Amino acid sequence: MYLSLILLHVISEFFEHIAIQSIIGSLAIVIIGLNFFKVKRLYFWAGTAFFFVGLICAFLYVPQERAFLSLFGSMTSLLALLFVLPYMSTIIAVGKYDRALGQMIRKPPQLTMVRLYRRTSLMTYMLTLFLNVATVPVVVSTVKAQVSQLKDAFIQRFFAHSILRAYGLVLLWSPTEVLVASTIDMTGTSYLLLFPTLLTISILFISLDWFIHNRQLQHIDLKAVVEVNHNPAQLRKKLLELGFAITCFIVVLLTLNSLIPQSFLFSVTVLIIPFTFLWAFIIKKGKRFLLLSSAYVKGNTTQLHGLFFLFLAAGFFVEVFPYTTLFDQMDLFFSYVYETGPILLFYLLIALCIFSFALIGFHPLISIAIFSPFLAEAMIVHPYGVSVLLIGVGLSTVMIGPFNITPTILAMQLQANPYSIIQKNLLFAFGYLLFIVAVATVFSVL
Repeated sequence: MYLSLILLHVISEFFEHIAIQSIIGSLAIVIIGLNFFKVKRLYFWAGTAFFFVGLICAFLYVPQERAFLSLFGSMTSLLALLFVLPYMSTIIAVGKYDRALGQMIRKPPQLTMVRLYRRTSLMTYMLTLFLNVATVPVVVSTVKAQVSQLKDAFIQRFFAHSILRAYGLVLLWSPTEVLVASTIDMTGTSYLLLFPTLLTISILFISLDWFIHNRQLQHIDLKAVVEVNHNPAQLRKKLLELGFAITCFIVVLLTLNSLIPQSFLFSVTVLIIPFTFLWAFIIKKGKRFLLLSSAYVKGNTTQLHGLFFLFLAAGFFVEVFPYTTLFDQMDLFFSYVYETGPILLFYLLIALCIFSFALIGFHPLISIAIFSPFLAEAMIVHPYGVSVLLIGVGLSTVMIGPFNITPTILAMQLQANPYSIIQKNLLFAFGYLLFIVAVATVFSVL
């Protein structure tokens, strides 16, 4: 049933028809109903709240001419990516690239907690440019053995900091990040003009994160063995092979995205399966890839129950929200603040709303879409400042959004509660948000 929903979503991207949307909506309702008693407690309560609040608002506010079934399925693009993501991590395992990266992590000099943290952070920072969310399982599988002797709470904090912070900070300036691209389209600001500011902020906060952990981790012993690589030529071959494959993936992805009108997220989703299959056959691992990817997808079904239940219910609520009176009241409030108060206060309120919405399950793209009408005048007057604000604040939620893709995947990899993962980044992300607001204000005032 999950596969049927994903395939219908792909078809709907090319052929918009009310019948297809109705079938997607019907399937979404069936999946929510079937998974009602299958999901874990966290997903159950969050998804149930989204669904029933959305249901009440739909009957109170949504006009009759809007088909009820069309209110479902807005999150299927995210679910489609989650569904195909195992293929990318599987090819990394089949090609033994994770072992090569593990050798890089364990190379001399003697590994310490500080050195391991920096290497993990840097590895995430670099791989995210190429693998995006597929970076998370690759890094976890590569590094987890090095910290396995430590307590679970420490392991969760280690990965929540080293992966989620580096992930969010590199996407700040990545031209292939959908939030960056959509914000630039919205404000009309040049990427080349934004790039120096975004890159500077990214490097500044990565450096700050390393400084903080240098003080926190220097007294923690790490019982790790330095690996002496007996075949450096084989290691170089694997790393060059990985670099070439990733570069090809990015080139093909950008080419595909420029040729089709669909979103960047959709391009990534439809490219992953054919590209990984081709990659496996080129390195003569096709049969093993077929076996492992099939087993991995089947074994991941339990996790999919919770994700589909939650995201489909949340998507329903997000579709209903713009019709409510609360939305109209928010529009009046933000217009008043913008016209009568300082720009700093206006930016701070927008930032806090996006940040808060992420904590209750809103993807930053959805939050920005909701708040963009309130920013229309500010975009005309201060396009550069608004661009920095939306990109920076939107990507700060990567660290703290319990139902965003990256924290969700990390929680799955560590078999942890998503809220326990995001709590460890709240303070850092909030400080980052305040800095972004200040920078956006400076550029707007100037």
